[in-house]
Amino acid sequence: MTTARTAEATATAWRTPYIRYVTGRGISTAGTSLVNVVLAFAVLSTGGDGLSVGLVLGCTVTTQTLLLPVGGVLADRYARRALVVAGNALLAVVQGLMGAVLLAGPPRPALWMFLAAAATTGATAAAVQPAFQGLIVQLVPARDLQSANAALRLVLNLARIAVPGLGSLLGAAFGFGPVLLVAAAAFAACALVLAGLPTASTPGPGRTTGFFEGAREGWTAFRSRPWMWGYALSGTLAVPLWMAGYQLLGPLVLSDRPNGAQHWGWAVSAFSAGMVLGSLVALRWKPRRVMLACVLVQLVWPLPLAALAYGADLPGLLAAMLVSGSALELAVVFFETAKQQHVPEALIGRVTSLTMLGETALVPLAYVLAGGTADRAGSTTMMWVCCLGILLATVVLLAVPGVRRLTSARAGDGARVS
Repeated sequence: MTTARTAEATATAWRTPYIRYVTGRGISTAGTSLVNVVLAFAVLSTGGDGLSVGLVLGCTVTTQTLLLPVGGVLADRYARRALVVAGNALLAVVQGLMGAVLLAGPPRPALWMFLAAAATTGATAAAVQPAFQGLIVQLVPARDLQSANAALRLVLNLARIAVPGLGSLLGAAFGFGPVLLVAAAAFAACALVLAGLPTASTPGPGRTTGFFEGAREGWTAFRSRPWMWGYALSGTLAVPLWMAGYQLLGPLVLSDRPNGAQHWGWAVSAFSAGMVLGSLVALRWKPRRVMLACVLVQLVWPLPLAALAYGADLPGLLAAMLVSGSALELAVVFFETAKQQHVPEALIGRVTSLTMLGETALVPLAYVLAGGTADRAGSTTMMWVCCLGILLATVVLLAVPGVRRLTSARAGDGARVS
């Protein structure tokens, strides 16, 4: 009896530090959501125009994209806990300064201040996100990773749903400076929570190699797994097409319809609700062929784009958004689980950075091309192009043997599948 209890305690010992990890990451996500919801309005409130907003938003994405490979190497060379703590502490300082400047009132902050803050935010994200991925692999046994990923995604999605509305209310009532100060407090709280995370603080295994040699090791691990680089290559096309269709063309299509803006708000809420539903499903549904399930559920991801292009009524659009959000969430959980189970812990940061790089690299270009093409060919036509492009990029993955055959770890399996 004592031996059984000891074994059970050992098997569940990861849950307490995991809860701390989820708490810290959830608080950080809440801070990011607050920044995102008021940043554009903050720039405009200081006399900026549409171009200024575009430059600030683009600066964050561009900086993150350029530095992701570096961040991946850092996440495997140094203590991941230290990286996420330092990164969130830096975000607290940056957003705190911007909030204080906005709150102080004239003179208004210059555009270069927003650009500097955006660049710092992008650079920090490039280092923190791969380290976050590595931490969960350190904390959670391989057989429990899907449940851990699903629970984490559920918390993050709930934060993304609740916090933007709260941020908008705070911004309208008190101004954008105080909202950024609240975001800074969230980042600082995340740093404090994760500072006590009971995980190894020693440098990662990648520290034993040189920086460029470590980068080559990450690239080798990435390209030696066709199921992984195939999925990442598909995402290089599919994600920009989705972002262009969802964030840019969706509002354009609905802008010509009665109550279009209101209907779009409901549609976005339905998509977010679908993501929460997908997280809940992922807690129970654990397919053995995890990548095959990932690709199959992703086939319905572009459904809202088809609904918008077809001219579906509001109930049809909301249903499409709900299904699409659920499918995308399941695909994310399945892929993250496969990656975490099949990539050695010492390489997880570098491999994560390469998969993230593909997703963000072409997004700014997609916005420009989709917007320009929509002005000439029409937003509905461009929406069909995005929808079919995502579908084609997903279908071809079924031809990759590794995608069809890759299996997940189950209870009773070893600590790691490969």
